[in-house]
Amino acid sequence: MKVAAYTLGCKVNQYDTNAMVELLEKSGFERVEFHEEADVYLINTCTVTNTADKKSRNMIRRLHKNHPEAVICVCGCLAQRDSEGILGIEGVSAVIGTEERSRIVQIVRECFDGKKVDGVCEIGKGFEELSVSSAGELTRGYIKIQEGCNNFCSYCIIPYVRGRVRSRASTGILSEGRALAARGVQEIVLTGIHISSYGQDNGESLLNVLDGLNGIEGIGRIRLGSLEPHILTREFLGEIKKLGKICPHFHVSLQSGSDAVLKRMNRKYTSMQFAEYMENIREAYDRPAIATDIITGFPGETEREFEETCRFAEEQAFSRIHVFPFSERAGTPAAEMGGKVPVDVRRSRANRLIEVGKQLECRFAGEFLGTVQAVLFEQETENGFAEGYTDRYLRIHAAGTPGGFQNVLLKKYNDAILYGDIIK
Repeated sequence: MKVAAYTLGCKVNQYDTNAMVELLEKSGFERVEFHEEADVYLINTCTVTNTADKKSRNMIRRLHKNHPEAVICVCGCLAQRDSEGILGIEGVSAVIGTEERSRIVQIVRECFDGKKVDGVCEIGKGFEELSVSSAGELTRGYIKIQEGCNNFCSYCIIPYVRGRVRSRASTGILSEGRALAARGVQEIVLTGIHISSYGQDNGESLLNVLDGLNGIEGIGRIRLGSLEPHILTREFLGEIKKLGKICPHFHVSLQSGSDAVLKRMNRKYTSMQFAEYMENIREAYDRPAIATDIITGFPGETEREFEETCRFAEEQAFSRIHVFPFSERAGTPAAEMGGKVPVDVRRSRANRLIEVGKQLECRFAGEFLGTVQAVLFEQETENGFAEGYTDRYLRIHAAGTPGGFQNVLLKKYNDAILYGDIIK
C-alpha cells in the first residue's frame, strides 16, 4: 500500500503532515511522491485566507479526478473549520482537523472498509503528541513545540481552528531532538503556532528547552521560528546568547508600522515598543538577521499609514520582509470592519513594500561580502552548486559537495543568493 501527501500553508502544517505519514509508514505503508500513484492521499489544508481555501478545494477535486479510486483524507485547518463542507466534496473519504491526527492509521483503515469518516472533533486542552524522526535528505530538522494561540488578532482565524495555547512537554521535545541528531540532522528549527507563548499552560520554560537542545551532541545550530516581540527582552536574549548554538536569526512579526493600524489589528504593542525590542536584539548580537511579516491594505489603512510602515521597515533594516495583501477571513472581526481598501490598492502597496524588502535584503547580504561564514550545506542545485545557509539564514551557493558545515568566502550577491568559495 502506498501513501502520498500534499501540504498547503505553514511549516507547522508540514510538520503535522510528516508526522502522520510516519505513522502510516510504521503501519506498513510506503511513502511516494504526490504525483505518483498511491492508495491513500493526504491533503493538509490551510484556511488563513480565502485563496488558501480555494487552493485546497481545487486540489481535492483535481486529485479525485486523476485518482478516482484512491482514499482521499483531508486534514488541517480548513477541515477543522468546515468539516461538513469538505466531506461533501466528491471523492473525499475522511476529514481530520487539528486534533486526532494521531488516529490517522485507524481512520484510513476505516476508509478501506468503505466508511466515510468525519474525524474532526472539538479541540482539546492538551498538546497532541506527534513526532518526526527523519528530515529526509536535509541536514535541517523541525520540532513542533506548541499548538494554538491566545492572541486573537482581529484579522486571524488561527485561534478558532487551532485552539488555545498547548505546550509540548520538554521530555518529548528533547527526545525528538536526540532522534534527529542520531539521523544526521545538524540544525534544529523550533516551530509552532505561537512559540513565544511556550510554557504558559504547563509551567515549562522555553529557556530550559533551548538549554536541553543546546546540549545534544551532533546538533550544531538551533533556529527559532516566528516570535512575538515581547519575548525579546534583554534578559531572554542574554540567556540564549550564552548557549552558543542559537542562530542570530529572528523572525519577528510586525504586521504594520503604523500605530493606528496596529491598534485595529489588536496587536499588543506600538511601533516604538517594537523598535525597542529590535534594539535589544542588536545589543546582544552583531549584525543579527531580523525578518518580519507585514500586511498591506488592512481595513482603514490610509496612504499615510502605509508610508509610515515603509519608513519604519527601512529604519529597522529588516533582513527580509514577507508581505501579504490583506485578505478578508470570514469569522474574524477584521472581515466586518469598515474602510475596506480596494484589492488593487492592497496589491499595489504589497508590490511597493516588496521592492523595499528586496533593497533591504540586498543591503543586509552585502554586509557579509568578503567575509568567511560557516555554511551548513544541504543539497545540490540543478546547475551543480552546493546549496546551504549561514546562521543568519543567508542562502549560499558554492562549488563543492553538499553535506555538513564548511567555511565559505563570500564573493558575490545576485538575486537573493550569495556565491562564494569553500575554504579548505
